[in-house]
Amino acid sequence: MNEKESSKARILTFRDLWEIFTARWWVMLLAAVIAIAAVFIIRSIIFVPKYESTATLYILRSEHQSTGSSTDSDFSLALKVVNDCDYLLKSHAVVDDVIDELQLDTVYGISYKELSEMISTSNPENTRILEVTVEAESPELAQLIVNSLCRIGQDKINDAMRMQQVNLFEEGTLSAEASNRMGIATYFLIGVIAAAAVYIIFLIMFVIDDSLRTEDDIVRALGLTVLAEIPDAGEYKKPNKYGRYGKYGRYGKYGRYGKATSAYGNKPYGANGSQQGGRNS
Repeated sequence: MNEKESSKARILTFRDLWEIFTARWWVMLLAAVIAIAAVFIIRSIIFVPKYESTATLYILRSEHQSTGSSTDSDFSLALKVVNDCDYLLKSHAVVDDVIDELQLDTVYGISYKELSEMISTSNPENTRILEVTVEAESPELAQLIVNSLCRIGQDKINDAMRMQQVNLFEEGTLSAEASNRMGIATYFLIGVIAAAAVYIIFLIMFVIDDSLRTEDDIVRALGLTVLAEIPDAGEYKKPNKYGRYGKYGRYGKYGRYGKATSAYGNKPYGANGSQQGGRNS
């Protein structure tokens, strides 16, 4: 593309953006409302609420660490123990015992794989705390599973390490609200995204449209100055069905001079005063 062609390219201005918005704002608003309504209806049909319950495990230092001063190496070793506990809590030895104790496989049909996916752990930075969270379809079930998991896991891990390093600091509690519930802010964001998508579509249509509608378009595309403007014929409407001057023309029913046929009186005389059709005596 040479310099001349590039100068003719449509350049978006703030005025163009504002005119697109003001002309199509109702379409964007309608799109936002439809998107929010669609998401709400779909979630109402297929939505399955999930509830979380979180318990806290505290990892103690080992006996040889507790007698001396705390060093960086001791703390790093404690963090490794936290990672070991994270792994062992999801092992078959712990999870299978939880399933057997609560009869999750027979009552709820929950297998080892499903229960493992329901368990999540987190370790706050620079701490020896391990937070264990279980997500289930009811708050009571989530609390029951997380407490059983931490209790069985605590005993299993302490037996494996042969020292009392893992303590159940806080049991899980009942959750009143679903963890996967969509808030008002989420619905608002969906509406904004839908409106923005519609606006972008109109913006693209404006950019690729090469029609000449205004004087500025002509100057930009052709480099010519507009000297005159031809009005749209549709702007002029006939006053009535008989045309511009009505049923009897421009001067009415009896012509330009009234009911008489002459411009000099009410009798049919000619322009020189003589009676039409005869001679002056």
